[in-house]
Amino acid sequence: MAVSDKQLIRWLGHTDPRVRSASLDLLSISYASDPSILISVIAAWDQYGTESAFSDFPLISHLAISPDQMPLVLARARELSEGRKITDRVCRCAGKLAEAISVERASSFAPHLQELRALKASSKIFFRVPIEIMEQRAEALLREPSSLELDFEDGTVADYSIALESLWERGLANRWIREGIESWEDPSPSRLAVTALELVSRHSIRGYEEHLLTLVDRDEASIADLATIALVRGRNLQTQSLIAERFQGMSKPGQLRSLDIIRRMRLEQSSKLIRFLLPQGCDAVVQNGARVAEVMLFDFEFLEEWLEAFLLMEDASVQRLVYTIPISHPLALEEVPGDWSRIKHLLQTRLGRSFDLE
Repeated sequence: MAVSDKQLIRWLGHTDPRVRSASLDLLSISYASDPSILISVIAAWDQYGTESAFSDFPLISHLAISPDQMPLVLARARELSEGRKITDRVCRCAGKLAEAISVERASSFAPHLQELRALKASSKIFFRVPIEIMEQRAEALLREPSSLELDFEDGTVADYSIALESLWERGLANRWIREGIESWEDPSPSRLAVTALELVSRHSIRGYEEHLLTLVDRDEASIADLATIALVRGRNLQTQSLIAERFQGMSKPGQLRSLDIIRRMRLEQSSKLIRFLLPQGCDAVVQNGARVAEVMLFDFEFLEEWLEAFLLMEDASVQRLVYTIPISHPLALEEVPGDWSRIKHLLQTRLGRSFDLE
């Protein structure tokens, strides 16, 4: 099985900063939502220093914050930003925390809007916190469902987005989400089409995998990318089954996005699926993409296949994912300790003998 969230969360406290940073990146690109991720990040900051704990924390794409963690995050953001320039690395970490709050459910941050307003006013680093929109999202939670549904008749695009999210928080949006997602099959998608797609790309919402995978193969990159993110967030085994069925008939961009989805979901049987799909890749670029995906899954149950994929990857691909390779050491010690010397030797045939793997 691919390297698990549990393992990666544990390695957020690893003594090697490269292992910590790579673990956080893999959790982030998978949109992992375990509350212990945040706790482990803060523990690492306290142990190793905010500036040194994670090399690229301000650049991560996702950090889940549960409702009961909001006060802790707000306090830490204030602490990290106070008296610092916006170019300061520690201050940028504070900005990422506030940004992560802003994309959570409205019901999570609504009780803390006053503190968020004060935080935004305290430093320019919080420029990514859209406080006015967040206030509108919170206010929508107080409206009746019938009032929100009227926005679909005469509201603006922004009204659509806020109304749909508020209905979803109450479990009342399925009809509208399905209408929007299914309308992509029509020559002229409905006004809800983009709004529904954006919602499922912002939150883990299952049940639309078949339609979303069709969108992954669309020519419009902006639409295909949103559908890709939505499927990754869902982390649903059904998505892998659908990809297995449709992969051969997809376009080159669709095949590459499908491999990206499998790589980022890191589910059971993911590496087996990648190996099944590799010969179906429409060209050498896609087949190399399959090898990249297999390497980044770090499935040491199939160690020989993993090593083969690493050795056969293009040089440019090795350089792009080299930052993740230090994970191989703690993973090998846990799963295949007797093979570590051989793994190290083979990795260094591509990375160079001077590359520190321990």
